[in-house]
Amino acid sequence: MKRLLDVLLIEDREDDAILISRCLSRSGYEPNVLRVETEQEMRDALAARKWDIVLSDYALPRFDCRHALQVLVEAGLDIPFIALSGTVNEEAILELVRSGARDYVMKDNLARLPSAVDRELREAEGRKERRKLEAQLSQAMKMEAIGRLAGGVAHDFNNLLTVITGFAELALLEDNPARGGLEQILQAAERAAGLTRQLLAFSRQQALEPRIFDLNELVRGMEKMLLRLIGEDIQVGVRLADAPIMVKADPGQIEQVVLNLAVNSRDAMPLGGRLIISTASRRLEGSHAKAYGIAEGQYCAISISDNGIGIPPDVLPHIFEPFFTTKPAEKGTGLGLSTVYGIVQQSGGAIQPYSEKDLGTTMTVFLPAASAAEQDTPASAELGRMMGSETVLIAEDDPNVLNLISESLIAHGFNVVPAGNGELALEKLQHGDQPVDVLITDVVMPGISGRALALRAAESIPNLKVLFMSGYTEEVIQHHGISSSNVAFLQKPFAPGDLVRKVRHLLDGEHCRTVAAK
Repeated sequence: MKRLLDVLLIEDREDDAILISRCLSRSGYEPNVLRVETEQEMRDALAARKWDIVLSDYALPRFDCRHALQVLVEAGLDIPFIALSGTVNEEAILELVRSGARDYVMKDNLARLPSAVDRELREAEGRKERRKLEAQLSQAMKMEAIGRLAGGVAHDFNNLLTVITGFAELALLEDNPARGGLEQILQAAERAAGLTRQLLAFSRQQALEPRIFDLNELVRGMEKMLLRLIGEDIQVGVRLADAPIMVKADPGQIEQVVLNLAVNSRDAMPLGGRLIISTASRRLEGSHAKAYGIAEGQYCAISISDNGIGIPPDVLPHIFEPFFTTKPAEKGTGLGLSTVYGIVQQSGGAIQPYSEKDLGTTMTVFLPAASAAEQDTPASAELGRMMGSETVLIAEDDPNVLNLISESLIAHGFNVVPAGNGELALEKLQHGDQPVDVLITDVVMPGISGRALALRAAESIPNLKVLFMSGYTEEVIQHHGISSSNVAFLQKPFAPGDLVRKVRHLLDGEHCRTVAAK
């Protein structure tokens, strides 16, 4: 089967144009040749459509090869340019090559033209692929830069939020005349914590808590909330797969993905419309998996489709960039889709956007599948009482956070031994009057890190239970030898209730792993 070839030919002789076309045709091409003779005709042709290659006679009555090459360069188009002529000196050929011509073929040796065209088309495809990879690298570097910025501020910012939300919640436990103001403080702090989580999710550095769950059940659980959120002027339809769709991910984060995509669809239908959420089990192999940048295998797919205004083709490549938005300043931060992108990537999946202007958009998220046999056993019922009498050693270098943790645990009956750093915690552990049941430690502290503290503490108390906490990103946590997936871990900011619940579960043997001394 012949290969289609769109050729822009700058040539004043019709018979030469016929010879060139026949030569290409005999070599396996199906040439579509447009012959032009003037600069204006060439400019019009370049503006009208795409071309695979440009062939130019060296000298024409009203135009010449050098000016034709200049027009192509000025247009900013990477189209292979091959010069043709009957006679020309070597110096002129070198000048053309230096100016950007890819090759030169003598008209009395047109048999060489097909091989020259073959080579230039391959090289053009290589340059295109290289530009694509460079653009992807640039995008990755941009995202990494924002991620580093997010990680840099996360620790201090999350410490502040922990103190704000913690003491506000403790104050609300009493009959406080400032209840209204405290509730406003909590709401503002929760919005600030949400923004931090969005930045960390975008940069794929948030500490996730994956478990196996049914994607169908997650969507069913969100349905009523989505109906209230989307509004009455938009018809919401849910089309779930017949069989359970078991996926391993952080359900809270996947809810955030569905929520963000649904809100985007709502905003794309200002006059109302239709929103469809569907799930399916898909196996991705070969080129499909490669196109999405994920490994071959079984995936759970969830699609959010709308019949809104669609996304213009020139905007589509940028939708996952942080802070990129086409919404008015008061309606969008530009973090919604970048948050989705980060969560999906960190979960080992991929997201595929498809959109046509004025027809609508479909966002399909692929997440790694898990078999139903692997489904997590149901969590034990929430303890009615979170009180305790055990002794808890706390190592935290931020005095405000240390004070919050101490007060929260004391209020629930625990004995508390506070320490402002790792060295002081070790001293109290080794020379204290009472045995320690649980060590709560920040992961990153000046001097002795949380990891080093836990290992040295395990030398004195082999079965000591440890709860790590941090406001840093997961990347920094792992750098210090801690992964939230294999130790008891609490992400800052946290509420006092979450802290007490985690400690109680740890003491009762739930989600508990001890740190072994090395």
